[in-house]
Amino acid sequence: MKRIFLAFTIFAMGISVYGQQIPLHSQYMMDLSLVNPAVAGSYDFALVSLSYRQQWVGFDGAPVTQHFNMHKHIGNNVGLGLTFFNELTSPTRRTGIQFSFAYHIPLSDDMTRKLSFGLSPVFFQHYLNSELITTDQPNDPAVENGFNNQFCPDANFGIMFSKKSKYYVGVSVFNLLQIRRDLFQVMDRIENPIERSFYFTAGYQIHVHEDFSIYPSGLVQYQINAPFQFDANLRFIYKDRFGLGASYRYEDALVYMAFLSFGNFRVGYSYDMTLSDINMYSFGSNEFHVSYRIPNKKNLNSQARIPMFY
Repeated sequence: MKRIFLAFTIFAMGISVYGQQIPLHSQYMMDLSLVNPAVAGSYDFALVSLSYRQQWVGFDGAPVTQHFNMHKHIGNNVGLGLTFFNELTSPTRRTGIQFSFAYHIPLSDDMTRKLSFGLSPVFFQHYLNSELITTDQPNDPAVENGFNNQFCPDANFGIMFSKKSKYYVGVSVFNLLQIRRDLFQVMDRIENPIERSFYFTAGYQIHVHEDFSIYPSGLVQYQINAPFQFDANLRFIYKDRFGLGASYRYEDALVYMAFLSFGNFRVGYSYDMTLSDINMYSFGSNEFHVSYRIPNKKNLNSQARIPMFY
């Protein structure tokens, strides 16, 4: 019975991940283009990042997400980005690619303040493996006929207002097309709309000392027919090289983070301590993040590190 319950929970969770929201990132603030396409090309260098998240360690079939992301300023206030993603939530998998186009409008003579707009077409494949589902009754037709493999298009849009290394405020919308798909080919047709998700992000840098800064930031997520969610984050950075941080995710988790920047590299690790009832079955969540700065011709010999703040 316990096995059936866990399988059903994961199955339902797989549906919600597909139709409800983008995958969870505890370190989204390390590369904001993951939650807002308007960020693409915001730096005077190209940024390449890799992230790996293992959620709910010890929970059989729990979500695993993998992302490769890069974006670059190409001139004329234009930025381009490219993302490959693979999201596993047994018994479902979502694999795809996202292209980002951003346009940055300078709002000050020194080019530090800007208003940015971004649009990202997304193409992904949804896969459901019915063999990973344990049912109360053998040969359940709702599961036996529920093997589906679909290719889906979508799009994301974002706006960001920012001052370099000082503050940012952004709004983004994911799943713009809100397409409908019969994800599970059961006897009666079931349409599963991919609902729009709305995100509000903001952050501010507080210079406490020449070598020490505090970075409060937050993310609010909203979707019709889904629970309201927000993250409140606080990071402490020394010499823009070492950092520690913590987050509170509403009714879900406490997150502890550590960062290190050296040369053109930046690495981060976060641990989510689950607060919900799932903590009875798991040992929390682990997330790893690695970024690499590719200098352009103007700053090729620069010793500057990847900034810890957008």
